[in-house]
Amino acid sequence: MLRVALSHDIDRVSKSYQYFTKTISSISKFNWNGLINQVKSISLKRPYWTFEKLIDIENGFGVRSTFFFLNESIRLNPISLKSYKLSLGRYSIFHPEIVKMIKFLDENGWEIGVHGSYNSFRYLHLLRKEKEDLEKILGHKVIGIRQHYLNLNDNTWALQEQLGFKYDSSWGFTNEIGFKENQFLPFYPTNSNFKVIPLTIMDTCFMSKSNRWEEYERLLDLCEEKDAVMVINFHQHVFSKYDFPGYTNAYINLIEKALKRNARFLKLCQI
Repeated sequence: MLRVALSHDIDRVSKSYQYFTKTISSISKFNWNGLINQVKSISLKRPYWTFEKLIDIENGFGVRSTFFFLNESIRLNPISLKSYKLSLGRYSIFHPEIVKMIKFLDENGWEIGVHGSYNSFRYLHLLRKEKEDLEKILGHKVIGIRQHYLNLNDNTWALQEQLGFKYDSSWGFTNEIGFKENQFLPFYPTNSNFKVIPLTIMDTCFMSKSNRWEEYERLLDLCEEKDAVMVINFHQHVFSKYDFPGYTNAYINLIEKALKRNARFLKLCQI
């Protein structure tokens, strides 16, 4: 039986510095189609608010996924370029619209998990606050997590387990698709019931490959052979049609190709 788990890391819900960086990138590469798309994107009120589109797609296929919400606390440091990307455009998890969306998803069959902030993989107090904040919104425990940028160290899984998480899905590639270190099956790194569910496909990694569909079929074959789970992560902002052309259709095709193989779609909490 082929098993597929769809997931979405919610890094940002609004476009900020990307208006500038994407426009400059298009100009520098003489990518006139990209520049036209950026002009069109400006005409949209909230190009990265794509929850309704995602909900419609998954409702249409009768599937449910896992949404990991980020609660980033890094502040802007003018002399650190990295902090610009991490801090600018971040959202408050307690914003009324975010709260409303989290509750809607939770009440209608989607799973809500923690998208651990950039530094939380090594700090217990950060991870605890992020888990407790999300649980305050939901009114129940949260059992799943994926770390931002897939950050991990030797102590991360022990910290996650200490706080009551039941699984992590940060084991995967940030620049490739497939099974990291040929780890096909979920595994138990702390010699307990705490489980790591490997991530197989990240959106940008998948879309950067010219032979993406041949690779996808090969990975589906491998999943069936190894009784593995195909875990797919498409960030919600990539469903912005002008900023990420082709991503929405690719996500739909990923689902359709798996359904043709009679795949069973699961939320990560069901694995």
